[in-house]
Amino acid sequence: MADEKKDEGTGDPIRILLEEALEWQRNATMDSFAQILQRLPIGDALASNRYSGNATPFKVQFNFEIPIFEGQIDIDAIDKWINLLDGYFSVHEFSSREKIVFALLKATPHVKDWWETYCKQKDESTGSLFSAASTWNDFWDAIKE
Repeated sequence: MADEKKDEGTGDPIRILLEEALEWQRNATMDSFAQILQRLPIGDALASNRYSGNATPFKVQFNFEIPIFEGQIDIDAIDKWINLLDGYFSVHEFSSREKIVFALLKATPHVKDWWETYCKQKDESTGSLFSAASTWNDFWDAIKE
């Protein structure tokens, strides 16, 4: 009998948490869907006026799983990591500086140290990560080197 319960996963705390999380996500999705349906025009003039200005009827949220970059010297791993970051940045409007800082947050600490050293060697006046005037393309090119 105990084996049957174990096989079914009843009482398993991980399964319970997973089911609760899935139920919460389903409910949130249904709420969003209901809000979207309420915003859709119903064919009259008043409904079409609701979308004037900068308002948009839909908002899409993406989840990106960007792994921590270990600093390995593998062009395929670097390309994959950079492509994931570019995909993320295509959804979010980051400045070049914000892109670099975000990328460094998704890398091991020695990559940040390497970048600061790179900036110092490039130009003594931009020795700090936060005062550097480097662009995302500069970072991208340097990391591929």
